[in-house]
Amino acid sequence: MSDEAVKKFQTYLFFLRHFDLLVRQTRDDDTVETLVSGLLEEQHPLLANIQPKALTPARLAILRRMMFNAWNSETVARINSLFAVDVRVITNQWKPVQVYYALYFLLAGVHELYAPGQRRGHEATLRFATNTISYLFPHPWRCYYDFDSGDCHRFAWQSTPQVASGWNLANHPDANVFVVHFYRTTGTEKRYERWLENGKKKKHRLGHERSGKAIRIKDINGGTIGFWDVLWRMRKWVNYKEAQALLEGQQFLPHVEEFDSCLNSILTASAAVVEHVLYTLIGDEQMTEMYDSYLAVTSGKVDCSALQVRRDVLCGLPF
Repeated sequence: MSDEAVKKFQTYLFFLRHFDLLVRQTRDDDTVETLVSGLLEEQHPLLANIQPKALTPARLAILRRMMFNAWNSETVARINSLFAVDVRVITNQWKPVQVYYALYFLLAGVHELYAPGQRRGHEATLRFATNTISYLFPHPWRCYYDFDSGDCHRFAWQSTPQVASGWNLANHPDANVFVVHFYRTTGTEKRYERWLENGKKKKHRLGHERSGKAIRIKDINGGTIGFWDVLWRMRKWVNYKEAQALLEGQQFLPHVEEFDSCLNSILTASAAVVEHVLYTLIGDEQMTEMYDSYLAVTSGKVDCSALQVRRDVLCGLPF
């Protein structure tokens, strides 16, 4: 078993551990119901200025497809937890992929409501989630990092705190520090990928201060990085880049379980705060109907208890 694979796996595991810790800090997490209720009550004032959207049947059908895609991806992601832990050493590879799509399609639904009919892809929707609507979410989803300026937005500090290099970060007492530095390294990867796609073997255009010279990695912008970008990074890591690092890196079975359980926990909480935005945009009647329709289709077939909790809290309790 490769030491390098173990380190790579643990890097992602530690991010999930710290982000989940931030979700639960200062909130009642005795049950899923109390955590979701607390998150939505905390978020409610942030949504006060949202104006509900008047939807045509065609636009409502588009949104419905996106939400059913999201909930089906969530359902598939949670099936992983039914397997024995030694099986999850293998099946954990696909968990981040399904978690990503479960949340991406919810965000795409919000994006569609804000900018109907526009062509968009993953990068555009993730950029929208971080740059345009992050203020609608509570901590820690509202926080993001500007790779190019080095500014930390809505963290407790404007610049990333100085830390010792290496694995000391894993034991830092403030989980925000690990999260923001993971955003920073995500920006480094994002910049490199953009250079490979758009800058490698190309030269600066006429009029640029380095006109005619090769475009360097440091000439490429990394952009803003938030939680959703990390999900995209993790999805690509296990799907395209280094599946073997995940398969070879899970040497400690409690870490295998923690990887799965943290993704479940973060998925529930993240879906709750995005669905709260959707609920505010389309109203109780439409949101309840979509929840109930999906739950009716899956009833008796799969466990959708986390989705049921979100429906019951969001549509059943007045704020």
